[in-house]
Amino acid sequence: MEAFFWGLRTRDSFSFSWPIGLTLAVCLAFTQTDFMLLMLAFVYRRTRRWHDDFESAGPGVRPTGMVIIPSLLRNEDDLNAITTTVESCATNNYPSELLIIASVDGRTEKPALYAQLARWVSEQHYPAHVRVCVAGTETRLGKMMAVEAGLSFAKKLVEKGELPELPQIYFSIDGDGTLGPHALERLAARITKPHPITGNPRRIVSGKICIRQDVFWHGWRELFTSKGFLVINVAREFVVSNVARHNWKLTPKIGVPGALYCCWTDMLLIAPHYMGFMKTIRARDWIRWWFGAEPPLFSRSNAPACPEALTGASDDTCMAFLASISQWKDGKLCLDAPRTPLHAFFAILKGFFLERSHDYEPEARVYTYTPSTWKGLWTQRVRWNASRFECAGRFWRSFWFHWEIGLPVGAHLSMVLHAVLEVAVYYLLLPYVFLGNNSALLGYAMGYAAQTFSHSLYTAMALFLETERKQFWRVLLCLPTAAFYLVAVNFAGCVYGVSRDLFFFGNKTNFAPEWTMKKGGCERIALAFRVRRFASLCVRAAIRGDVPLGWFWFGWTETPWTPSGFDGWTTGKKAQSIWSMGVPIVTEPIIPTMAAPLSPEELRASLRKIEIRPSAGQPAAVPANDEAHANEKPARVA
Repeated sequence: MEAFFWGLRTRDSFSFSWPIGLTLAVCLAFTQTDFMLLMLAFVYRRTRRWHDDFESAGPGVRPTGMVIIPSLLRNEDDLNAITTTVESCATNNYPSELLIIASVDGRTEKPALYAQLARWVSEQHYPAHVRVCVAGTETRLGKMMAVEAGLSFAKKLVEKGELPELPQIYFSIDGDGTLGPHALERLAARITKPHPITGNPRRIVSGKICIRQDVFWHGWRELFTSKGFLVINVAREFVVSNVARHNWKLTPKIGVPGALYCCWTDMLLIAPHYMGFMKTIRARDWIRWWFGAEPPLFSRSNAPACPEALTGASDDTCMAFLASISQWKDGKLCLDAPRTPLHAFFAILKGFFLERSHDYEPEARVYTYTPSTWKGLWTQRVRWNASRFECAGRFWRSFWFHWEIGLPVGAHLSMVLHAVLEVAVYYLLLPYVFLGNNSALLGYAMGYAAQTFSHSLYTAMALFLETERKQFWRVLLCLPTAAFYLVAVNFAGCVYGVSRDLFFFGNKTNFAPEWTMKKGGCERIALAFRVRRFASLCVRAAIRGDVPLGWFWFGWTETPWTPSGFDGWTTGKKAQSIWSMGVPIVTEPIIPTMAAPLSPEELRASLRKIEIRPSAGQPAAVPANDEAHANEKPARVA
């Protein structure tokens, strides 16, 4: 380390700045390939005078669709949000049959609001091909369980004959979104469009998330408030991040926005079964696969479905992972593992360079809200940035065989390290190279200026590609504060959330109740929790000697001797102590008191007073040897 800093001091600035600048340029070319290619494509379309070729189809041309809108429905604001979303979907001019289900997560917890929602739906009048229904779970189970309840409701409609079959396409939208013109039909047109090489339809298509203009802009005065600062920076962030949804980077896109995407309904149907199937995969299956044995096949699995394993802070990422795993086979989606490692390698090449699973429709817009307080935004970003690690933990058995998803997931998980290195380069390395001294304040100013320049460049290119740039140009006003926002919210939230999930006791997001997470078999890496569990069991084994050896010593889930790592996450109750678990409850025996013995005369007098009667509703006892009375019916007791 001393030699490294000595080299920094003795060499001139140019000899250091040139290789660093070249490295940054190469990294930009690799990590921001989509910006470069999309800019070239945009210029090419403009020179050829190509425009948006979307045309609304006639009735029944598009596939039948189903929209399931999950909501907690805890107050009047939630009610207004979900009714607005239902209205937006029902009036979006989708040309084919459309089933809209407002699914409440915990409909019995606020029965008055649920009844109000059902009454509002019954009073609405929409086109004949649009049907709106209300469903939900009995108690709160999580967002994806509310979606599962909506799907179960649709199945019952099919069983009753009220629907000929389940709709072909599933549209996901949050309970506070407002759709842009023909958003649903644009998604349907994109997902059914054949691939130019393979001819297969797309597997999953993302929409564009936009912060509503009336949310992020209320004039110049609002810009200098805490709320105005946050919402306009979020709006700028979405303008830039939407570019990555084109999936034109070197590594494939592995996520979709839960606010708006669509996939085939078959994917939603098989998802719970695949989550259950993954629990049956063992390491020995993977080892045998390398030696020529057939891998575990989902198509032959009888494992029970586990929809709870889809629920959590990353339910939309679970659907994105399943879309990456799936392949078209004989016109149907197939989630079977490749036959050999060589087949897995070719699947990587196909997924990277030939046919990517994720597509994007840039004109399928949903206008949504954003948390406008520091606490709310911090909680959201901690959940977003930490959820990818948690979701990868659910699918790690599948990554053994499906390299086309395992490799990009590993690359995306490294974005945490990339964020740390990026901040280190901007605020430590570059200032030291150019200044050659320990002027911390000036070094910070130079790092901030460099980061602001890069954000300004990305924002300008993103607005250049945005067809509604006149609506979003005001996001340029937040560029002087964009670097501070990203470091204070995104970077710090990422480090905080991931650190808690990886090194401490897990990141408590409260996005799904703890009972659902337990039933789904979800876990956290949470090294501190596992070390504490191991140390506690060691002490108990040494003192009491009643704990058997097993992998649960290092685990997360509940056992007879250890509580679950999720205990108390949503209830707030203190988790049960290891010292009080697995111990049989010993109660003191009840010793009856003996009364004074009765004399023979007193005993005979007491027996004469006893009259045996049948209990209410029960027949009188029938003597075993009296067949004549055995078939008689007992008298009814009033």
